Amino acid sequence: MDSPALAYSPGWRVAPDGADPSEPADPWNEPSGALNFTYTGSELVLRLAPGDYWGYLYVTVDGETANLLPDMRGNVDSRSRPAGYRTFYAPEAQQDGGPSSQWQRVHRAADASRAHTVTVEVWRSWGQTPLRGIAVDALPPPPLPRWPGVLLLALSLAIGYPLAQNAAARMVSAAPLVPLRATIRAWFLPQLPVRTRMLFGAAAAAVAALGIALAFWPLAAAGLALLAYLSVCRPALWSAAVLFALPFYFSFAIPLPGGRAAGLIDVLLLAGIAVAAANALLFAPAESTYSKGGEHNSRRLAWLLAALIAWALVSVFAAEHFTVALREWRTVFLSAGLFAMLLAVTFRASASPRDDLWLIMASWVTGGAVAAAIGLAQYLAGAMLISAEGVYRIRAFYGSPNNLALYLERTFLAALAWAAFFPAGRARLLSALAAGLQGAALLLTFSKGALFLGVPAGLVTLWAGGLFILPSQGRSRRPLLWLAGVAALFVAALLPFLPTERFQRLLDFSQGTGYLRLQLWRSAWQMALDHPWLGVGPDNFLYAYRSFYLLPQAWQEPNLNHPHNWPLDWWTRLGIPGLALALAWFAAGMAGLWRRVQLCRTPALQRAGALNLGLLAAAIAALTHGLIDASYALPDLMLVWVLILMASNMTPEHVMRSGVEE
Repeated sequence: MDSPALAYSPGWRVAPDGADPSEPADPWNEPSGALNFTYTGSELVLRLAPGDYWGYLYVTVDGETANLLPDMRGNVDSRSRPAGYRTFYAPEAQQDGGPSSQWQRVHRAADASRAHTVTVEVWRSWGQTPLRGIAVDALPPPPLPRWPGVLLLALSLAIGYPLAQNAAARMVSAAPLVPLRATIRAWFLPQLPVRTRMLFGAAAAAVAALGIALAFWPLAAAGLALLAYLSVCRPALWSAAVLFALPFYFSFAIPLPGGRAAGLIDVLLLAGIAVAAANALLFAPAESTYSKGGEHNSRRLAWLLAALIAWALVSVFAAEHFTVALREWRTVFLSAGLFAMLLAVTFRASASPRDDLWLIMASWVTGGAVAAAIGLAQYLAGAMLISAEGVYRIRAFYGSPNNLALYLERTFLAALAWAAFFPAGRARLLSALAAGLQGAALLLTFSKGALFLGVPAGLVTLWAGGLFILPSQGRSRRPLLWLAGVAALFVAALLPFLPTERFQRLLDFSQGTGYLRLQLWRSAWQMALDHPWLGVGPDNFLYAYRSFYLLPQAWQEPNLNHPHNWPLDWWTRLGIPGLALALAWFAAGMAGLWRRVQLCRTPALQRAGALNLGLLAAAIAALTHGLIDASYALPDLMLVWVLILMASNMTPEHVMRSGVEE
């Protein structure tokens, strides 16, 4: 770095192994220093020292943008010229002795035979020696990409899976195994009355929950083992337990011997697949109402989800940070596929799809209501609250109030639809209680996305859907007045908090959260354009954003791991193919829900209409809220999407048409 070929601006401290700029008089409005040099060759690389500090650089070559660095419109150097840009902020690269050093490709020249003039402008970063070396045509070529091989493997599995599935079905149903299966069922799986099995299942789940809460592994293992045993005959019990447990995955794990623990969702899903496999071995080929339905949309949804999971794996192998990408693929995408398989077996093995569907949905809403009740109790006790912008926010067992709001707005709208559109009776009262708990908890999260986007969009959907189905069912429109009353209650409850700092600048995009969100979207848009086909990979947004795309004016919030907008999230994470598959999956699932709402325009199908309308409202609320926040890329949210889009579609339409659904 002390080569005479390099021309530094005044103030640099230069040694052979690094150059450090000085602190300028106005660090926010002028660079710390600049250097100029010329090179001849095809590829220019800089040895930079990123770490846990805020600084950035601009690079121009022959007066143009250095073409291997991001170029974001409006983000210009001190001479108001577009330039290649990256930050030095990379906490993962910080070492005990200070920032680490790494080579960064910055420009590839079209004409390697002529000299090129380079200007490097460094902002802030004094005391960190941010520049450690310059080289031309010195790095080995990048390794061959691994993702094409993964893509070929995924295509091979897609072709071979139906063949393997058919072969497995023939093996399981082979004549010699039929008496063996009957013997095992007779000796080890005695027939129990439905009510008795439900009571035992609830008791087993309670024992398991107590063991998990106390981190006492023998109790947790005993409860889960009993629940698994009961679920072999009725997999809906295990599916219901998974959904009940979702709001608690962030703070609780399955205790293991030796003081170890395993992820709650991981264990429940893997054990659920084992339960499903045991059911298939012992009861297939079972004649079920599902097999008679000819559910084309259900199969389409399953294949779209499988394609999405496969493409996410392809993107994993193109990601720069492979380990974190693979972890998110496992916990979000693979988990979604396993849960979809568990639901499929649940309904294929079911002698009563209607009862199993309601068991699953009721468990999901009950889990949300319990989480809401815990959050309300914390508010009253003043425990585990987040103080922010003049309000105290509840979070139950989540790390953030926003995560709690993202989950509760979906269960709340489902419960509210049941409370509004069920026939009078105990189920309606219980649904109203669950909706009341979750509505109050939603308010106390003070999530702007939920209160001003998600919940209003869901309420409008419920109101419009009720206006559509109530006259055809020959019912009064009074539920529409109740929904309007709920909206008015939300507004009245919010009024005392509107003068607080959290809501004073709600529509002010010139400063604060609104301004930072606009800068985030600018960065995410450029990231998507720079990585159009494969994205940056699952869970790689954080590293790409803060080290390459974080605008100088948005430095206050550098550690954002998603773009707070679901179309940009899918695009930056998985590229255009991932976005297209996600859109197709959402569209197919919501079209199926709307079709079922239309099928329920008869007096005999009031409950089914409420169910499907509630799921449709939850989906629309999640998409609307997801325009400014997360929508899917968390384990609990992705499994809820599988439930919303696929569970109802797995119940055959002929059951509903015949009126048996009620």
